[in-house]
Amino acid sequence: MNTVLRNIIALVSCCSMGVSYAKKPSPQIIAPQDQKILDQQSRAIFSGLDSVSKAYRENVVAIVSGSRQLALGTVIAPHIVLTKLSDLRRTTNPFVAVDHEGKVLNVEPVAILSDHDLMIIYVPGLKSKPIEASQFAGAKLGSIIAAVSPQGKAHDFGVISVEQRSLRPENLPYLGIAIDPKWDKDGIMVAGVEAGGGAHKSGIVAGDVLTKINNKDLQSVLSLKSAMKGVKPGESVTVELVRHGQSFNGELQTGKKPHEMKFPQKRLALMNSMGNRMNERRDDFPLVIQSDMTILPERTGCPVIDLNGKFVGIALSRAGRIETYIIPSWVCKEIIDKVLPEVMKQLEINNQKLDHRQDSESEMNIVPETDRW
Repeated sequence: MNTVLRNIIALVSCCSMGVSYAKKPSPQIIAPQDQKILDQQSRAIFSGLDSVSKAYRENVVAIVSGSRQLALGTVIAPHIVLTKLSDLRRTTNPFVAVDHEGKVLNVEPVAILSDHDLMIIYVPGLKSKPIEASQFAGAKLGSIIAAVSPQGKAHDFGVISVEQRSLRPENLPYLGIAIDPKWDKDGIMVAGVEAGGGAHKSGIVAGDVLTKINNKDLQSVLSLKSAMKGVKPGESVTVELVRHGQSFNGELQTGKKPHEMKFPQKRLALMNSMGNRMNERRDDFPLVIQSDMTILPERTGCPVIDLNGKFVGIALSRAGRIETYIIPSWVCKEIIDKVLPEVMKQLEINNQKLDHRQDSESEMNIVPETDRW
């Protein structure tokens, strides 16, 4: 089934210019017979994804305020849900959790993980099961993934377009080169070199064609990012380049990304969103996987799975027109193993204090009315 599903998704991706789950062109552009085929393929894709998503229906809750859904949440332990922070902070009204059966439950925020824009909430009456440890898996570049709804259905799908990386400038190595976007041959053409940067210090000049970094072939900006994976600012990488038809080998020094002027925020947001709704926080995450999934902001916080039904992470942020960030499953596992025990200990202490206070109030209430002043 998975092989057939992959072939269908590949075909639909070609027909839709590589954009999955996006708005369709007007009926005047797509011929009726082609529209029928696309609709059939779309139903086949979601039907196939639903077959592996249904096992997660008890692992997802909706976070609701009034009649508005703020986010989704992933059940990571009994009565414990991991959900979005910034999206819940935006509301001044109380919010509740709604489980897969539609039961409305009160919640209690117990911990904030601001680096990841996540909040841990305690849901006393929640009977939903946490995701089993055996379901955790890594996500590979190009893997097909799906976001799961509380109904156990795939409400969005896409592929892993960029492997896990930090979005924090201080964690990213900086080469100090500008890339020629018109270059359509092998390698990456250097259009310019920043004075004083790592490339300048290493002798790279405009017109050089970088063919390999750390023994990895370069064909595009994405391949360059992949080749730089794991490199820290200040470290050197091996480089192979072609200059005036001659090949050279050497080392390229990296540095920290300097402060740079940015587009005005309104203009930048308009360029990036192109009319699509995005999450409030879209950058500065310590570690994310990137997908072309076009998830809605209020659907972030849900589990993301692969075609084998394995849990690969939690949808974290709709950051661009075809950019959705996912916190990897192994980071979720670290939160469960290292952060959650401390949270549960403090929660138990708080509950004991509450029980003690309630017992004291009960003792006070049994005093006869005549003995009160």
